[in-house]
Amino acid sequence: MTTSETAKPCECSGYSLLVLVHENTEGDKVWQQTTTDCTATTKRTFAPGHDAKLKSLLIQARAGGHQVRRTTGTTVVDRDAARVAADLGWEDLTGAAPST
Repeated sequence: MTTSETAKPCECSGYSLLVLVHENTEGDKVWQQTTTDCTATTKRTFAPGHDAKLKSLLIQARAGGHQVRRTTGTTVVDRDAARVAADLGWEDLTGAAPST
């Protein structure tokens, strides 16, 4: 008997980065959030082609010196793009080994 798997959100949908737009005179920081804009569901880790969407986001984060934010449920973790890439098996993606 075959067990059907339930589709879950694509892995790339949980990643984003924040880019500082400006800081006002009161010290408030205004950020722009960049995401993969993914709303796909899949029975695999990534929807077709969505590993490339996440890779593009990681390259953008690394180039701009931005932390990558991963949201899972109510938990949010900010990490260096090279560390995220290494954890996903894409060590060569961001052009540098993760710092220890």
